[in-house]
Amino acid sequence: MKSFLSVTAALALLATAAQATTCTIPTSGKDDTASIQSAFKSCATGGTVVFTKGANYYLKSLITLSGLKGTTVQFDGTLNLPAFSSSFENQGAYITVSGDSVHWSGSGTINGNGQGWYDAKETNAPRVLSTQTSNSYFGGFKIIQAPRAHMSINGAKNTVYDGLSFHTVSTSSNLAKNTDAFDVSSSSGIIIQNSNVVNGDDCLAVNSGVTNLTMTNVNCTGSHGFSIGSLGKDGATATVSDVTITDCSCTDCQNGVRIKTWPGGKGTVKNIKYDNIRLDSAQNPIIITTHYCDNEQMSSCNADDASSLTISDVIINNVYGSVDGDSDPILNVNCSSSTPCSDFTITNINITPVTKTPKNVCVYLDGSSSIPYCSE
Repeated sequence: MKSFLSVTAALALLATAAQATTCTIPTSGKDDTASIQSAFKSCATGGTVVFTKGANYYLKSLITLSGLKGTTVQFDGTLNLPAFSSSFENQGAYITVSGDSVHWSGSGTINGNGQGWYDAKETNAPRVLSTQTSNSYFGGFKIIQAPRAHMSINGAKNTVYDGLSFHTVSTSSNLAKNTDAFDVSSSSGIIIQNSNVVNGDDCLAVNSGVTNLTMTNVNCTGSHGFSIGSLGKDGATATVSDVTITDCSCTDCQNGVRIKTWPGGKGTVKNIKYDNIRLDSAQNPIIITTHYCDNEQMSSCNADDASSLTISDVIINNVYGSVDGDSDPILNVNCSSSTPCSDFTITNINITPVTKTPKNVCVYLDGSSSIPYCSE
């Protein structure tokens, strides 16, 4: 007597088989874009995509890896991005990953091949890696020589970035500009932790639509610090809330603790906490301004300077270290007359000044008279 599997049992076996699928990407030494796309398509649901340890892969165009569900990426090879070409200017990201329950980890490296961009003095390259994921994890790998931002986190939810290493430094006199480490926008439930960054722009840039973000144990060198903003450009409305940055450090950084909004912008920045931040040789250890202006975007600098986003419920605690020789004030809070900053708690600031370090600044900060550092 023959026995037959029930439809339910058959579907379960098929699901198990799908989960067990492994897609190892072959290498050509030339252009592996199609092979990478094919592997992610075949293993999009419950499969494992393998970048082989010691192997070199080459992208010659931008790539989108979408529709992933329960996908594991074993990333142990080296993925080389294209050389400088003006045809890539103003495009989104070289690699875009979207889906749910993606686990991308390994000891591999993404080589951004950015030196050609620095030498051409072009700052509008695609970002290296854009993640638009939910309930996901990215960890362990390296990004080097990014032509622009290393990691763009946009429209993500409940995603962890852990144990990452970013290293981007120009080998010529042309600086590696616009090379933010983590750019975050329109996202919630984001954790960034246990990572090391050497770059030429913000270590963290928190943009509009971000809520519930935590950065912990991230060490940065040569960056522009831990920034919220810029926000409200050209009168736009923006919101950021519930951001905690703790147990982090920044060495030889232009800025340390930073919140920046454009004059004339609308919206709110609230419930922000910086705690236990070490700053070594910082130019602007703590700088919060509603008068931000980018000299390369002067047409956006002519708004009403009397108002901007409201910045409130900010805790700054245990910020310590030293300033560089050209230091600005250790504490510089400069808000707007019509939209003053409020509900600030500033405690345990131990930054060693130099002889010419200016006095601290607290302008249009409600309650500044009860903050001792504002009178130093």
